[in-house]
Amino acid sequence: MNSLSPEALRTARQLGYGGLLPFIGLTALSFYSGNSALQDFAREGLALYAVSILSFVGGVSWGIALADQSLQPEQQRRLFVYSVLPSLVAWLIWFFPEGAMRWVAFAALTFALYLIDLKHGQQLGWPKEWLTLRLHLSATVGLLLLITAVGHL
Repeated sequence: MNSLSPEALRTARQLGYGGLLPFIGLTALSFYSGNSALQDFAREGLALYAVSILSFVGGVSWGIALADQSLQPEQQRRLFVYSVLPSLVAWLIWFFPEGAMRWVAFAALTFALYLIDLKHGQQLGWPKEWLTLRLHLSATVGLLLLITAVGHL
């Protein structure tokens, strides 16, 4: 599992960067002061999308634990356990009161998950292209969530 084919990398990039569009659009709408109902809709949509994507990020490790037959049982166990934590933590953040702390918590989870995946990826030989893509996506999402937090100060 050391590299992705050019076709797989292209697809991962297209889907990954395409997945940023809701983050970008909802962050922008959350600042639209012309309509408070639209702002509320955008913030709730952004929170729901953050929960969904952070859960997906955890699920990737579940898939790797199932698919990578070279993993030792303890490595598989750690990946399985880790893979459910993003969903649970993001779900708990969902219940935070609307405000800056909610967005800072989502951003912190985004950055933490990247660092954990980077550690796993380096230890387990995940494709460097995947880890680079994860960096780009996580940095962008984390920044957008922090921008949303600033809008609530």
